[in-house]
Amino acid sequence: MLSLCVRFRLVPSTKLLFIPHLTELMKTMAKEATFVSAVLSEDEKSEDELVLFEVWNGSKDEWLREQPEKPYRADYDNATKDFIADKEVRFLSPVAVQN
Repeated sequence: MLSLCVRFRLVPSTKLLFIPHLTELMKTMAKEATFVSAVLSEDEKSEDELVLFEVWNGSKDEWLREQPEKPYRADYDNATKDFIADKEVRFLSPVAVQN
């Protein structure tokens, strides 16, 4: 199992334009066989930041081998490139899981 934490710092005043693209990406990711869940969150104190937390079955190496090359990811990247000022991606390994 693998978790990804993706922090987006958006160009000011683009959040409402960006979110529909990201939610569409989440819907498409959900169709992947190794997808478990995704949650998009915002911090009320940081208007132009969003955090996406994803959980996938498999390893980091498997994810990196399979996911970045998906055509729908390129479509998303092209559609959102003008909205993202900075993006940080962290790969996390679960220590404990409770369902």
